[in-house]
Parts: sequence; C-alpha cells; structure tokens
Amino acid sequence: MTPEQINYFRTFGFFLCKNLLSQEETEVLSTAFDKAMEKARGGAPKPAPGEKRQQIIPFFDYDPEVFYALLDDARILDTFEQLLGADFILTLSEGIIHTGGSAWHHDAYGPEGFFSMRAAIYLDPLGPEEGCLSVIPGSHCQEFRDYIVAHKDALETLSEDMPGQYPLVNEPGDVLFMNHKVHHAALSAKPWRRAIHLNAVQNTTPEKNPRHYDWLVEFLAGETRRWGRFYSERLINSAGPRRKQILDRAIALGFGDKGSITQLQDLT
Repeated sequence: MTPEQINYFRTFGFFLCKNLLSQEETEVLSTAFDKAMEKARGGAPKPAPGEKRQQIIPFFDYDPEVFYALLDDARILDTFEQLLGADFILTLSEGIIHTGGSAWHHDAYGPEGFFSMRAAIYLDPLGPEEGCLSVIPGSHCQEFRDYIVAHKDALETLSEDMPGQYPLVNEPGDVLFMNHKVHHAALSAKPWRRAIHLNAVQNTTPEKNPRHYDWLVEFLAGETRRWGRFYSERLINSAGPRRKQILDRAIALGFGDKGSITQLQDLT
C-alpha cells in the first residue's frame, strides 16, 4: 500500500484494493469455493433465501492446494503487515454464503489503539442491489462508534437510510481490507453472496501494553471457544518461513494449534 492508502485506511477504517487478484486467480478461487462449500454441506443444496447462512470456520483445509496460497500471497501479507505491524497474528479463515442482508453492526472491538481486521474476497459482482457491503466511514473511531451504538436504535432511521453510508461496489478480483470495528451492513435481501475471509490481529506483550495484551489473549481464547482450532497440522507443517511466523505467534500464546476440531482438518 502507498502511504496515502495507509492513511485512508487509518482515517476511514477500510480500503478496497481494486483488481488485486487477476481474473484467472478469481476463477480458480470461485470454482474451489463452490466445491468446498458443497463438501462442507455433505452434498446438500446451498441454504435457501432467509435460511441461516453457511459459514465455515476454519475453511482453508477444504482445498489446501488452492486456499493455502492466499496465506502465502505477499499482496495480502504485505498489506496486513503495513496495517497491523510486522508481528501480526493470523487467526481464522472463513468461507461464507450469505442468504440475505444484514443490519448495521461491527465485529471484534479492541481497546483504543489496538484492532483486528479482515481481508475479504467477494467472488461475485456486487452493487447495492446485490447486497454489496456498505460501511460507515470513520465508525472505527471510539467516540463515533460509542455514539452510534448508544443511539442508532433511537434514530428512527431505516438501515438503508443510515446517513454517511458508503457502498463498496465489488468486482471479482477486488480485496477489501477492513478494521473489524467499522460499522457495516448488507442492505439487500438478495441471497448467495459468496465471500472468503482471512482474519488477523495486532500482536503485543504484557510489557508493551498490559491492557492490549489482556484483550488479545481473551480475543484468541474467545475465537477458540467459538470456532475451535485455528490451524491444522497440515497448515502448520506445510508453512514456509513467512507463514510460519504468523502462525507461531498465536501458538506461542497457547492458541492456534489448540481447541476442538470443528471443520475438516487434515491432521496426518
């Protein structure tokens, strides 16, 4: 990322990298995604509109040959490093088929000066009518966020009329980097938006910042309780030097290779 793009992310809480992946790369991911999600369903049909979305976490072991490459892609890792710091921690991979829209919300919310984020790869062309993600720029800033949380239900404003919203129009090949603190929504009931997420978080130590460290440990523990083991043995054992670094940091804290196995993971 350029310094201007980094400043954009820090100011608004997101940055959409247009055409980061090639058409050929996106087509390979799209085909592998559909096969992986069908495999996770045991061959059953994809969820119908209005049913619970299909969310597979962790996801990448359903096709290591295709998905592991994302964990070694310098275009993604360099961006995480620029935004989170050189010692960032990779957490969970996700495969999602959405079955409708979503209301305004944020995801993990770290203490001031500390955050987690995602790289989101949407596999379909998405505009507002198709349910592209809309964000409220700047809502990762604590004072703004706290006011939205405290007053959004009393605004008497429909989700689609929320002031300041910004639709992130997507074409296959775009990659969205977004702070988990940013308020976001999908303002269309159209089903079957397909997405791949890579999640990561800043790292710290109790000596550097005890408050940030305590939140980090509880965040990793909470993700483990909710989703199980982050990394399979295959993911760990096949890692090159750079991937090994971003896995080892969670493992050193007692996570990553611990927890129940909740999805397909090759442990041989």
